[in-house]
Amino acid sequence: MQKNSWLSLTLLFVTYFTFGWKLSEFDVPPHLTWFLAVAGILLLAVTLSFPLKDTKNSIMQWFSSDFGAFISIILGAFLAVVIVAWLHLFATCLVLISAVTLARLDIQLSGRRNWRSFAILATVSLTGLVLGGGIEFLLKTGRIVLS
Repeated sequence: MQKNSWLSLTLLFVTYFTFGWKLSEFDVPPHLTWFLAVAGILLLAVTLSFPLKDTKNSIMQWFSSDFGAFISIILGAFLAVVIVAWLHLFATCLVLISAVTLARLDIQLSGRRNWRSFAILATVSLTGLVLGGGIEFLLKTGRIVLS
């Protein structure tokens, strides 16, 4: 790894550490919350590591039809309302996505291939998430739970 990659990977780790810490403070069923967080991390890492080659053609074909443009406008308006209503959640997701994107760019500049970049992104993100949630849980309850 280049020296500059470590800075972005450290930022990625700290971001997901904080997310894991905040995630374990929620009063929702922990199994569902952690499953969705891990699935989201893996989905984001796959999306950034293996970009689709024909995405531009698909998007342009979708917007060229009247139906596609109409549905896109309706969904865009709905998404804008959701973003304004849940701004705190949107800002958190935007910070997480930005940290992963920065790390992916640094990994790409260092010449790593797709599978290796996926492994690095997923490992650093999941390690930060688990350590953040685990340490917060340990401080809150005073016990370690492995199952």
